[in-house]
Amino acid sequence: FRNAVAAARPMLAALGIGAGDRVMVFGYNSPEWIVALWAAWCNGAVPVLANRWWSPAELDHAVGLLRPRLVLSDTELAVDAPTSPLGDLRTAFDAVGDGTPAPDSDGDAPAVVLFTSGSSGMPKAVELSRRSVICNQHNILARNGRFPHLLTAESPQAVSLATTPMFHVGGLSSLLTHFLTGGKIVIAEGRFDAGQILRLIEREGIQIWGAVPTMAIRLLAHPDFDSFDLSSLKSWPLGGAPVTTDLLDRIRAKVPSLRKRGLSNTWGMTEAGGFLTAGDARELGVHPGTVGRPYAVVELRIADPDPDGVGEVLARSP
Repeated sequence: FRNAVAAARPMLAALGIGAGDRVMVFGYNSPEWIVALWAAWCNGAVPVLANRWWSPAELDHAVGLLRPRLVLSDTELAVDAPTSPLGDLRTAFDAVGDGTPAPDSDGDAPAVVLFTSGSSGMPKAVELSRRSVICNQHNILARNGRFPHLLTAESPQAVSLATTPMFHVGGLSSLLTHFLTGGKIVIAEGRFDAGQILRLIEREGIQIWGAVPTMAIRLLAHPDFDSFDLSSLKSWPLGGAPVTTDLLDRIRAKVPSLRKRGLSNTWGMTEAGGFLTAGDARELGVHPGTVGRPYAVVELRIADPDPDGVGEVLARSP
């Protein structure tokens, strides 16, 4: 993978991409999408992670707002910016790169631009610094006890299934975690399909599958669920929407390997650089509906709580 990124860097440079340039990546999860992300970073550019399900109006809004130097896309686009096929980067996997080090950058320099859901209007662009991205990874690795320097040649490789879009902050965080720890990432094809997910978990020995509750519900409801061996699953983090006690109970009943540990509920937001809290299986059992405790370098406060403790949640992180 590192070699593929090194080979893709001059491909982007030939398209005029250099330090500080914004490169919009518009595509579904794919190997070339991942190469595009790192090749942009290694050229000193700022990846702009566009939502592949946007309408033409939303895409035009984002391009007009950010004025990217280049749009890498897995489909033909009519936008006011230079475009190039994202699929061209697949050839980097068969090429040889020179491994030139990436340019140095200030910790507070922009690292990536993601977008909010746009539930109250057009999607809003969120620019995250390198410090923000790195500290989010520190939080995750510290909580999971998988800092790279603690891993050895005997440490088992984590096998993760990626179904959350990588242009989402949760999908990006998972991608970075597995790159840092040497984990294997299995990428599902096309739109979410519960049958495909069940087949992949069994065939690839998936240990970690992060999902939103709707995905979990659809998986449990699949008519052939009981015919698949899901015993490899060790971690099933949920987030992105409220996680009900009923859903957790159904998962525990259907996947025995997750009865004592492995289930978790996370909460965060794009503007915060990723995750803010996480609740493990024990906390979910003691406090149904909880999103857990703050991560190591996250500060939380409830402003002006009413007698029941309900108020505005204020959060601060790097």
